[in-house]
Amino acid sequence: MKNPYPITRARRLETRRKEMGYASRCFYCLETDPSCFEKDHPVTKALDLLFERTVCRNCHRKLEIDRDTKGLTKNGLHGVRESAREKAERYDLLLAEDLDSIADVVQSPHASPDLIAAALRAAASSLRRTAPTRHSPASPDGSSATMK
Repeated sequence: MKNPYPITRARRLETRRKEMGYASRCFYCLETDPSCFEKDHPVTKALDLLFERTVCRNCHRKLEIDRDTKGLTKNGLHGVRESAREKAERYDLLLAEDLDSIADVVQSPHASPDLIAAALRAAASSLRRTAPTRHSPASPDGSSATMK
């Protein structure tokens, strides 16, 4: 049976593609169906809201479980307070995990140079955005920089 509402379906698909940044596939696998895509925040929204990439639901779940088991996320924990130093340490550990996942993609047979370059640029942008809030200048007594 033909779709009785082709314009509605086309509008819904275009809206989904726009939400996902017009991604053509999952960063980690070969999934291309836009209805399967989600936004992954490699260092969590709380640490950098703008750092995100499009992945399929399966890959997203695997990444989240891996981060949860390593104690890098606060999923399900409400009202947890972290010092600036603890946030910075967690950011660094999450970014290291993300770089490891990018290295895995580089070694995979379906690696896309364009997707990898975009992921590395996004990680660099995140570092630039968060660096001023994570480090203070050297103290007057000449000691090294400390966390705020």
